[in-house]
Amino acid sequence: MSLEAAARQAGVLSQASREVSDTSRDAAASLSELRAAIGEIAASTARASSVAEDAVRDAQAVDARIAALQAASSAITDLVQLITAISQQSRTLALNAFVEAARAGDVGRGFAVVAQEVKQLAGRTAQAAEDIGAQVAAVQQETGHAVDVIQRIGGTLASIAEAQDSIAAAVEQQRVATDRVVDNVDRAASGSARITEAVGQLAESQRVAYVRRALDAAQHLVDEAGGVELGSGRRTLTVRDQATSQAHAAELPELLLGGDPVDLNDDPGRPSALVDEVVARVGGSCTLFQRLDADGSMVRAATTVVTPAGRRNVGTYIARTDADGRVNPVLAAVHAGKTYTGAATVADRPYFTAYAPLHSPRAT
Repeated sequence: MSLEAAARQAGVLSQASREVSDTSRDAAASLSELRAAIGEIAASTARASSVAEDAVRDAQAVDARIAALQAASSAITDLVQLITAISQQSRTLALNAFVEAARAGDVGRGFAVVAQEVKQLAGRTAQAAEDIGAQVAAVQQETGHAVDVIQRIGGTLASIAEAQDSIAAAVEQQRVATDRVVDNVDRAASGSARITEAVGQLAESQRVAYVRRALDAAQHLVDEAGGVELGSGRRTLTVRDQATSQAHAAELPELLLGGDPVDLNDDPGRPSALVDEVVARVGGSCTLFQRLDADGSMVRAATTVVTPAGRRNVGTYIARTDADGRVNPVLAAVHAGKTYTGAATVADRPYFTAYAPLHSPRAT
């Protein structure tokens, strides 16, 4: 496998590993939310169970009070029956007294009046006792119905409490199981993150090794060709800012490779010096830049990078400063005599690149 292919596959592996890590983190976050929701359900179920148990106790208390009411009603019934018996005896005694008073004539007339009043009072007492007995019987009947209803309610609440206990037990099992799943996913996400970091470092080292080897190959070919320098001739060309696409005319000295002018060739069907040979040896893409202006912008004099229209991207340039005023990091490194290695945008596409400075004794 070539170094270029290894670097490319390492990049693909790094991207896939990042996606797996992101997915693991998302899964862990979702499971954490699920665990919180199950915890809230468990708490609500526990509260519902407590309420149901309180309702069962209240129903039992009401049942006990109604039972006491039934007992009191029974006692009242007994008392009414006693009053009725006394009333009947009073009426009988009053009747007997009235008969005896009538026999006594004028002497017993006053006593007869009293006996008559006692008889009437006994009758009213008997009627009142009868009315009370009827009302007590009605109360007892309704109390019996209430007892039946309360008992049914108590049975229903007991069933609800039992069901709530079963639900609470099931929710608790779910919570414990979810906790285990969350812990496992957290460990998996942590392991995936470490793998992603390791794969990213591997991919980075592979890409760095590849672009540095490509730079070495390019430098070797430049040295074999006799080096680069600026010629005495001048040429005018239209250059275009790769970021803004603004174009203007520029007059530049000829760029010589081994004493021969570098052809500003934008036709990928015709060979282009140096850059095609570098790509043939190491793959990837290759560009030879020339300084454009006093600011230090760099224009592509030869390249294997093609535009969307299918032409070599010759004549586009990298401005020394970006639109927001920041110094371009690639050119900052090159003008400082250093090699830049890292990400860069080329023809609106992201690349992992390496740039190294080339100097001519006649450079301006």
